Amino acid sequence: MKILFIILFFILLNVTANEILVSNVNIKYKQHLNYDNLSTLTANKRIRCITFNKEKLKSNVYEAKHYILKNKPICNKDVKLSVTKKIKYDFGNIVIERNGEIVGETKKFIKIKNNDGTIDKIYKNGQLR
Repeated sequence: MKILFIILFFILLNVTANEILVSNVNIKYKQHLNYDNLSTLTANKRIRCITFNKEKLKSNVYEAKHYILKNKPICNKDVKLSVTKKIKYDFGNIVIERNGEIVGETKKFIKIKNNDGTIDKIYKNGQLR
């Protein structure tokens, strides 16, 4: 019975935590979290999630799972570890190394999908368009 009360106490302690992490700017989908754009505030109301720890950003790169509004609390479920995909493409006299993945290729150009979802078309003579 005592163990149940101790476990319940720790659960309530996490739910009613006063220190929360908020963003100073709007964070887009799959945008990397920047240490300078985050701040810690004291909450007056109850937060129903486990808040993200700002110290985790020093060791790893995290990205947003969805659009996060300015001054809203950031929870662990809102962020994930960022996986960077690098490609290296050799055109003969030009070697291009970028973050992203190859979507399509023709004789004249290749299409690369960036980590933020945009698609770049790079011609084989090195011209970016």
